[in-house]
Amino acid sequence: MPTFTIEEDYLGEFVDPVNYDLEVGGDHPSHHFYANLAKQVGGTTLEVACGTGLVAIPLAQQGILVTGMDIVPAMLAHARNKSEALGLSIRWFQCDARNFDLSEKFNFIYMTGNAFQAFLNNADQQDLLQNIRKHLTTDGIFAFETRNPNWDDCSTDLNETEWMTYTNDKGFTVRITETREYDHVAQVLVYNLYRRWKEDGVEKERVTHIAIRYTYPQELNALLERSGFQILHQYGNWDKSSLTKDSPSIISVCKLA
Repeated sequence: MPTFTIEEDYLGEFVDPVNYDLEVGGDHPSHHFYANLAKQVGGTTLEVACGTGLVAIPLAQQGILVTGMDIVPAMLAHARNKSEALGLSIRWFQCDARNFDLSEKFNFIYMTGNAFQAFLNNADQQDLLQNIRKHLTTDGIFAFETRNPNWDDCSTDLNETEWMTYTNDKGFTVRITETREYDHVAQVLVYNLYRRWKEDGVEKERVTHIAIRYTYPQELNALLERSGFQILHQYGNWDKSSLTKDSPSIISVCKLA
């Protein structure tokens, strides 16, 4: 059985944080979902896999006490620069979510951007959840989302297809295409992303890879229960609609069992 790990070449997507923000930044319903939940819970908040602070910074702007942690130094450096420019007191830590120890507990811990899918095998998922459990207060809340598997998502397409076009930080138009290959045994989908642009008359290309693990609803619930969590709510979308086979997401809100 193949084993996919974070240590493979799946972090190259995150070495260019400025253009990362240009590609995936902007307001998103998930931001409001986690902000509202953080306000309801109160106290201190930790974002695991915070990236460039696309969610943590807006939360801090609303007066929420936020700490961010991520494994990629470049993403954290950009997050820190943005928060300092805004005069925000956010603590940023470079940590591996599978073995971090901040020596404190938080009232609310969340992961967004489908970051849970970056943990590509059973051991990594279990280590992640045990570390979150260790950092959560007795009456704290843990929330995260993952894509709901369906056949359209879990399919292979080795032909390049369009993903998006955007203007990068140097003002050049970048076209992004993708191919993808799904391993049904490992439940891992690998995206190969091709960024192409013309700079000063010269054709440029950057190729990166993303691997994401698909966890099925009953499998996810069993994993959470084995890891010592009780599921309080589970939604299929950011409007808190019920989880169905057609839902785009599995959004879980948990407490310690």
